[in-house]
Amino acid sequence: MWQDYDASYRGALQDSAFLAWRELGARKKAENIVRVCQEIKPVSLVEIGCGTGAVLRMLHAMNFAQEYYCIDVSFSAVRFVLNSCPDFAPRALVGSADALPFPDGAFSVAVLSHVLEHLDDPVSALRETSRIARFVVVEVPTEKVLSNVVRTKVLFRPYASRADAGHVQFWSPASIAKFLTQDAGMEILNRRLDLLGEEIDAGRNTPRTKSLVKRTLKSALPASIYSRLLTTHAVFLCRR
Repeated sequence: MWQDYDASYRGALQDSAFLAWRELGARKKAENIVRVCQEIKPVSLVEIGCGTGAVLRMLHAMNFAQEYYCIDVSFSAVRFVLNSCPDFAPRALVGSADALPFPDGAFSVAVLSHVLEHLDDPVSALRETSRIARFVVVEVPTEKVLSNVVRTKVLFRPYASRADAGHVQFWSPASIAKFLTQDAGMEILNRRLDLLGEEIDAGRNTPRTKSLVKRTLKSALPASIYSRLLTTHAVFLCRR
């Protein structure tokens, strides 16, 4: 699944459990965007890889910006957004993150929320995104952690997200920051580490024992140590 994104979305958009899970995650993603952008006042926002539009709807509810635009590689996803966000997404387009059909400096903020890990060439996507917006918000899962080192190097099993979600890029909390600054040439203005809430596990039907272990470690360990053991989400406000 999630190799042909339009075909995958076409099926997933008929699944109420999938849509509910996306809504659950959207609140936290929108909160992360608002927090890293607390020092700026965006007028216009474009979300690159908008999916179901759940994050856009949440940002709109938070009065984050005045104008909302979005683009996704999936025609089915864009059509869903047009139907579910008609009042505040005047333009929802089909297109690729590495060839954005917008003029230079068109937006205050561009959002890449859980997009870069799906791309073979994330640097090109960042180059394009920073061309069309003054500020860029990036959120990715940090999957290159001890639990996945055991999974991939000891048990010789692939990252679960490779098959389940189509991920092709994998970072640690430290390596994603290095990637943004050294490989992509971005300046990091603000950052946040999201340790993920229980509602995300519930939406994924995570086994109860695993959820209990995560909850125990989260309460017992500093965030800096926990984030080296288990997957978290890293959020950055950047500019070129």
